[in-house]
Amino acid sequence: MTKLGRRTLLWMIPLNLLLLVWVWIGRIVFGVGGWFFVIFLVSVIPVLLIGLLATTVLAYTQHGRPRSLTPMQAWAQVLTWVGLLGFGAFCPDFGDTEDSHISLLTQVLGASDAVLDLSYTITIAFAGLAFVAYVVLLATLIFARRGETPADAAYAGAPQWVGE
Repeated sequence: MTKLGRRTLLWMIPLNLLLLVWVWIGRIVFGVGGWFFVIFLVSVIPVLLIGLLATTVLAYTQHGRPRSLTPMQAWAQVLTWVGLLGFGAFCPDFGDTEDSHISLLTQVLGASDAVLDLSYTITIAFAGLAFVAYVVLLATLIFARRGETPADAAYAGAPQWVGE
């Protein structure tokens, strides 16, 4: 058990919930709001909720005491969080008018096509990081279960003397 693995596991539920909201409406903190507020609510957020819920349940039901993530699982979770944080911050949004594309960078550096393109590039890079890290996390959580026998899984939460 590593400190990072234990702390990451303990922070999974609150940070996953916080970052779920951040991806949905985090841009509003920087004055960037538009149609993605509604579009993400019915597309990205449900998929993200199911995905984060799956890895959280898999992580908390791993065999062994005290509960902890492996170093690879912990780093994959941390990188997933970094990807979601960056995606939520840099994602551009748009409104009903033609010149209403704005992002964190256009708010800071001024509106131009180059800055908007850079915003999309950074957003895609963070989304890619979150996706790859999530797939690694999910795979390591699933493959960690392959070594468990059904008896081990049944007694995972039982006291030491049960099953002896």
